[in-house]
Amino acid sequence: MNSLFSPLSFKRGPAMKNRFMLAPLTNQQSHEDGICSEDEYRWLTKRAEGGFGLTMTCAAHVQAEGKGFPGQLGIFSDDHLPGLTRMAKTIKANDSIAIVQLYHGGMRCPKDVIGTQPLSASDKKMGRARHDHGRG
Repeated sequence: MNSLFSPLSFKRGPAMKNRFMLAPLTNQQSHEDGICSEDEYRWLTKRAEGGFGLTMTCAAHVQAEGKGFPGQLGIFSDDHLPGLTRMAKTIKANDSIAIVQLYHGGMRCPKDVIGTQPLSASDKKMGRARHDHGRG
């Protein structure tokens, strides 16, 4: 068995310096407009400084109407680029791979969080599947 401290190579992309990966966590530290806060920046970059071979952000919503929870990191506007770029550079400077988890809450977006009716690629109601299989 390989050591957790040995590098991990992939078919494509950069190799990890070790096999420690920060999973995406829901930490609710960003500003309400999705801009990376100083708290979010410090929390994630400290994980890279601590030695993770890969540091992944929380679920970052790709559309304003796709926000799933308050304080969620955003990645849908040019306004988000300075904070995301700063965070990625610091993570990479600590020899960790920087990854963003892309997210859209779909029909599960809380209306009170997004301020409008949730959008979804499905017409199914949340929590219930309709199975009529073409029967009238």
